[in-house]
Amino acid sequence: MYLRAINVSCTWMKFCFRQRDIMAEEDDLPVLVNRWHAVFKRATDFDMWGQPVEAIDVYQRLAKQLHHYSNTQDSAFSDSQKKTLEKVAVCLDSRERSLQSQKAVQCTGISLNDLKCLESTLQNVLGGNKNDFPLDVSMAQVQYQQLINQQVAIKKTNEDKDKHEYRGRGSLLPRPLPVKSMTLLTVRVEQIGLKDAPQFIEPFITVSVKDGSGQDMTVTQDTPRALEKQDSCLVFNSDVHIQKAIESLPPGFAVFFELKHFKPKKQMISTRCWSCLEKDEIKEGTVALELYKKPTDYRRKNISLLTVKPMYLHLRLQLHR
Repeated sequence: MYLRAINVSCTWMKFCFRQRDIMAEEDDLPVLVNRWHAVFKRATDFDMWGQPVEAIDVYQRLAKQLHHYSNTQDSAFSDSQKKTLEKVAVCLDSRERSLQSQKAVQCTGISLNDLKCLESTLQNVLGGNKNDFPLDVSMAQVQYQQLINQQVAIKKTNEDKDKHEYRGRGSLLPRPLPVKSMTLLTVRVEQIGLKDAPQFIEPFITVSVKDGSGQDMTVTQDTPRALEKQDSCLVFNSDVHIQKAIESLPPGFAVFFELKHFKPKKQMISTRCWSCLEKDEIKEGTVALELYKKPTDYRRKNISLLTVKPMYLHLRLQLHR
């Protein structure tokens, strides 16, 4: 019977948190606050009964709603009411973290008894009660802000890690399936000559196929970062499989190669130079292409050499018929 009652309670909780119920119309603020109060009471009951999983779930949901209404500009709540809602939400967050901690007894957060003091505060938030907030939430607010800062830092670290790993492994695609009477092209990017090669951080080459107007004809691919940095060149030895047969590409197409590298101070990827392989240059064997100054001119109308020194992009072309 007890388990059945708990299951019914959980079903009731899910019902109460349905979007159409929680996101009430502004004219229904008393109804909304009454629902919040009922949910608050149910959460503290779970907490008191020794059901931390259920209590944590409800605390999180309710805190999310209170944070939302306390930070919404067009909310019908007054500024003082928003401050009260925000403080209650911070206390819920603090209690939820205490329950999640394996050493909750050592946590300096909000206790269950503290939280029960807020029941009437939440219930009467619309009543214009001018009394001070019943708890000192300064420490909880500091902890909440620290948590937000940690979450932002962790997210940024994970994003930076993902970007770092992406640059490391590249985005090369497998060779397309052969088509009768069609020619597929594999370009081995062997190395590129540059006088300042060792200074580049995580260098890689972006390979794309463009028509005469600069529109993409195939998916763009990035090589993995350079295998080796020598005094005057970067070594890649990466095979790039062009994803369309040569015969299916329009007249005037070209394969573009852009050397890119990471700038840590600006947290950005920058293009150092570029080169291109035109249709009449596609022949089995090795080829050395000139290097041009950025920005990349996909229409090939305004091209300037990067240097007068004998620095080239070295490729090995393989045709598959």
